[in-house]
Amino acid sequence: MPTFAYKAKQGPDRTVEGVLTADTRAEALSRLDARGLIPLRVEVHVGGTGPGQRFAAGRVRHRDVTLISRQLASLLRSGVPILRALNTIAAQSERPRTRALVESLEAQVRDGAMLSGAMARYPGLFSDLYLGMVRAGESAGKLDVVLDRLADTRDHEEETRRRVQGAMAYPLLVLGVGVVTVLVLLGFFLPRVVELYRDYRMLPLPTRVLIGLSRAVEATWGWVVLGVILAVAVFRRLATAERGRAWLGHLALAIPGLRRLVVQVDVACFARTFALLLNAGISLDRALALAGDTLRNAVLRDVMAGVRDRSVRQGIPVSQAMRSAPHLPLMLVNMIAVGEEGGTVDQALLEVATFYEQQVEQQSRLLVSLLEPLLILVVGGVVGFIVGAMLLPIFQLGMGL
Repeated sequence: MPTFAYKAKQGPDRTVEGVLTADTRAEALSRLDARGLIPLRVEVHVGGTGPGQRFAAGRVRHRDVTLISRQLASLLRSGVPILRALNTIAAQSERPRTRALVESLEAQVRDGAMLSGAMARYPGLFSDLYLGMVRAGESAGKLDVVLDRLADTRDHEEETRRRVQGAMAYPLLVLGVGVVTVLVLLGFFLPRVVELYRDYRMLPLPTRVLIGLSRAVEATWGWVVLGVILAVAVFRRLATAERGRAWLGHLALAIPGLRRLVVQVDVACFARTFALLLNAGISLDRALALAGDTLRNAVLRDVMAGVRDRSVRQGIPVSQAMRSAPHLPLMLVNMIAVGEEGGTVDQALLEVATFYEQQVEQQSRLLVSLLEPLLILVVGGVVGFIVGAMLLPIFQLGMGL
């Protein structure tokens, strides 16, 4: 089915652009008119007709997917048919890429595909977890409920991640400013000050050390920049390779202050996702596999895969399989055990998720409160040493007079 790019008027003073799928140009014009748009230009989309090709020049943000889920759930809950709901969301979308995504989903559903099948065409946007939840909602006739819960879960995950990133932003800024300041002092200012001391027969030891460092930086600054670029490239490579992710996962769990935060962030995400899947009626084995895949730390992900294997192979409860697993908090294990006894595992998991989300916020603040003065002390000490070493010969000359 051809894809048409369009430019149209929406209201008296707004112009929108996007793409849509239709059999003919006349059908494309008719669909634009149904949305209340006045076509200014409609032509065959040169970028190709495949749904995935229209996103080649950009990408849809995950927050847009969350918003689509929320809007679609609201419209379906109000009794709006799914095709009309998708059409409405596409018409209201301000970002062209988001509008193109919704229009593609609408076209595939109109052609007879299930919503989950249409979403499966975009694995970069809709994970196996997301697709499994949508399929469960379609089978149970509770698609609106499932989409709402998916949006809630993604909001919780995004909020937890934002808290950690926000807490670490200031310490990283202080560290970055300190490193740049030291390099600028050593590479640019100090060589000019050294000219003043050319006639000095005997400079103080701190000044001589500083001059040596300055000359080294000045002579090898190109190699220093290249080294930083290579280090970043190696880190990115490690973060994408399986062995590299495992090594970074072990490293994160080996640092005492960071270990607790990493575990809490991952457990909060795992518990909320696991509860969501169980509540949607997905089997325990499948839910445990999908929830385990959401763990960002490779070591914890392998641990949870082992828990699933032991639970399925030996036919034992999940809590019992977790007791012998490393790195998993005792509270998670005990709450699941209580839920298994009372048949309320999903509720127990939600309580675990809420608890650890609160713990993440507290631990982030504690970590920052410890890092901030330490970084300021270190950076201030280094800068103070540089300035002191630069001025020390002048002080000695004044004392000699």
